[in-house]
Amino acid sequence: MRVTLKFLTWLDVNRVIRRNTQNGRDLPLGVSRMECFSDALEVSTDNADGEINAILKFKDWFRNWYLEETNSIQLDLGDALLPVEFIEENINSGRKELYPSWSDISYLSNNPSQTISDIFGLLRPFEETSEKGPSFFAFYSFKGGSGRTLHLAAHWIALIEKAAGLKKKIKTLIIDADLEAPGLTYWDKLESNNPNISFIDFLEVYHYSPIDIDDSLKKIAEEIRKSGRQERGCTSYFLPACIDDNQLLDTPILPEHLSRGINGRWACSEAIYQLGKELGVDYILVDLRAGLSEISSPILFDPRVQRILITPASEQSISGMSLVLEQISHITPSDTEVSEGKYFDPSIIISLLTKEIKELTVFEDFQERLLTSYQGNEREPLEPRNLEIRTSDFAQELMNINSWSEAASKLQGTSVMRIAQEWASTQLLELKQADISISNVSDRNDKLDDVKRLKDICGKYEFAESGEGKELLITEPIRNLAQSFTTGIPRAISIGAKGAGKTFMYLQIARFKYWEKFLEKVLGNNYLSSSPSINVYPLLEPKHVQPPAKKIISEARSEVFKKMGTEDSFIYSDCIDRISTNLANSSLNSVDWSKFWISEIGNAVCSELDEHGEHTLLSINRSLQDRSLKFTFLIDGLEDIFTEVYSNPSHKIALRELLDIPRRLLEIRHISFGIIILVRRDFLSYLFDQNLKQFESQYKNYDLYWNEESFLRLVFWICSQAKIIGAQNENGDELSCEEIRDRLQKLWGMKLGADNSKEANTSNWVFAALTDFQGRIQARDIVRILYHASNITVNSAAKAAQSYINRVLPPQSIRDSLKPCSESKVEETTQEYPQFKTWLESIKSIPSANLSVPFDLHDAGKIGIDQTSIKMLEDIGAIYGDLQKDGTTKYYMPEIFRAGLGFTLLKGARPRVLVLQRKASKR
Repeated sequence: MRVTLKFLTWLDVNRVIRRNTQNGRDLPLGVSRMECFSDALEVSTDNADGEINAILKFKDWFRNWYLEETNSIQLDLGDALLPVEFIEENINSGRKELYPSWSDISYLSNNPSQTISDIFGLLRPFEETSEKGPSFFAFYSFKGGSGRTLHLAAHWIALIEKAAGLKKKIKTLIIDADLEAPGLTYWDKLESNNPNISFIDFLEVYHYSPIDIDDSLKKIAEEIRKSGRQERGCTSYFLPACIDDNQLLDTPILPEHLSRGINGRWACSEAIYQLGKELGVDYILVDLRAGLSEISSPILFDPRVQRILITPASEQSISGMSLVLEQISHITPSDTEVSEGKYFDPSIIISLLTKEIKELTVFEDFQERLLTSYQGNEREPLEPRNLEIRTSDFAQELMNINSWSEAASKLQGTSVMRIAQEWASTQLLELKQADISISNVSDRNDKLDDVKRLKDICGKYEFAESGEGKELLITEPIRNLAQSFTTGIPRAISIGAKGAGKTFMYLQIARFKYWEKFLEKVLGNNYLSSSPSINVYPLLEPKHVQPPAKKIISEARSEVFKKMGTEDSFIYSDCIDRISTNLANSSLNSVDWSKFWISEIGNAVCSELDEHGEHTLLSINRSLQDRSLKFTFLIDGLEDIFTEVYSNPSHKIALRELLDIPRRLLEIRHISFGIIILVRRDFLSYLFDQNLKQFESQYKNYDLYWNEESFLRLVFWICSQAKIIGAQNENGDELSCEEIRDRLQKLWGMKLGADNSKEANTSNWVFAALTDFQGRIQARDIVRILYHASNITVNSAAKAAQSYINRVLPPQSIRDSLKPCSESKVEETTQEYPQFKTWLESIKSIPSANLSVPFDLHDAGKIGIDQTSIKMLEDIGAIYGDLQKDGTTKYYMPEIFRAGLGFTLLKGARPRVLVLQRKASKR
């Protein structure tokens, strides 16, 4: 067995003491000082109790390495001892002063409620007056070669381009603060009008100024102005790391020296900020030294600086960046300070990505590790600490850049430039929207009218059974259905979960009365219209349709009766009675049910019987051909008829034979009738034990499946129906997803907060919030969250109008809308899945404190979840079993279920939920 050498020198002893006392801040009671030297450990005590308390701690920290009889600590090299000397002295040294350095910060405990003010006392924001100063950004990477300098260059270029487009003349200061391997400095040497003062010069002057520091800053600013450059009406200043290489070989003053000097621990970033203010710049961009270097730490740990951290998706880089984030999280600002814009959480760019890397499972795990490493106060829901993660792709052309001009040329069109442009848009948002905001103050009533119209439209479309929504959103499955049957009569099954839009689709097709009119609407100019000849015939209908929907169905049937020359030949209630009577007869087999359905179709169209006195598919078709009639039957509401399909064999046989009719119609040449059946997805699992996937694949093109693209298009379509944000339905198909996403910023903003904040992206948040762990999102939930958000906004109109006058729905309304949306989701799931209803009843008596995620199999028993329940909950997307490294499984829950079920999310679980939902949405 290998012996671990814990204490080789006094330095190892010192590390234990620093770790257990939070770097000397939490000493044992009665102890005022512990300092370790090469020849002894000195302990200053106030009294005898202090010595006793210190000895107890030594026994706990060092175990049997602490030798009480000799009052020393045994080292592991030979018989060397480190004496412990107790000194009783009445001193009031206070807490040990800490500095923003790796060596000091690393020994702090990771307490989520502990903020930077708790560690260092009051940290004054840069802005202490009404006079606006520069925005300060620092770029950092754990490893060199991560693309850090390129991203800084892209952000600067994007700022200039955006400002030029807005006809704004901004000023920027770029600093190469990498004093060991400067990159920007060598780029700049190829430009004209090189600076004659360096960052090294600046540090030395600020630390050892021979004159008043304010006068020194003015002198330095004067020199920097001499090398200022004009770019598209904007002014840029550059401060290189050095003027010549010899400076790099002799750097007596580094950023860490400023932080330990007389100007205070935050002197380095203060000095840079004051220099920027003296220059009158709007933005400061600093390129920091990579790695765990004290050259970077005084700026990297300063939450007043907006820190952009760059890392490739490799194990080494992610591990290193996770370590960095963990250290930064020791001194996080509070949520209030961040929301007020005084301090900032860092943001991440995962760089150099390839398609292959992004498709790896480990890529999602990397993101989770980054989110988890930055421990702070998690937000509700779907938001860990505000650690924004963006991604940029690998581009071969960026591998060899040697100047600013090369960077400007080669960066164009890359993802590095794209994310920089998105960032620049948020930075210059105030300039862009200043005039708009002023004019909008007088338009608040109009904005409230928009919200009310949105609420009314969502109320109409939330439940298709109402029949009030008259317009048709053309989604991919609807378009596929139309394109498949432009020249024939449709024979198809459309599968969808509850709320996916089955009844809505049913009513919209019925509203057209003729299949050709439906094709004209869906295909537009791509369909060569012909005279309507194929009647839409609603055969079975949903049970709870309301009068407007009843009227649509009735009018479609009346058109059929008119075509046949009969009057009310089909009585729906009689058909339902016959189905119910047969379902009660358990002796009927599949042949009996096949004949029954064919007979019902034959009776509905007044078909003649065959020579055996029966209806067959051929006899029905022959009868229709003789009368020059064509129909496509519509069937919906099967869940209202086959209520026991999950347990009753009669229901299973009957439904299975009905679903077989579209296939059988393919065997008839020159068919005169077709059928469109809309069926709930969960029903199929009870019917097809072996061949479910095969059955679904036959009709996959008509599957009512919603993804991120259709989600965005539905929201835009709802806006067009409400006549808000300038959305027009006819333009929806012409717009790309990104264009729609941009236009929806008028609905709910770019972020769930100010558009230049680090809050979650609104579109991404809503999509993630509504997606279950099967990657499914339902149309009804999308409409419902808009309804609740608009309803909440109407009820708090005055407050909302004052806060966000550049969008229809304010952030808090959207956040608050998730809970009622989730509660409705849970209620509907109880109707859809009897097993879920049974389980839900079983957990009502369980204390709310026990309802938390993630849980394992041991915890599951406490909340009424057995293996059968787990399978059921996984199938409906309500939980996901995540295999851990130790072989155990932890179960997580998506927000669309968790909020309504009343489960709490344990600390640190939210990043994993985000990762699992991203994985699910890609299925």
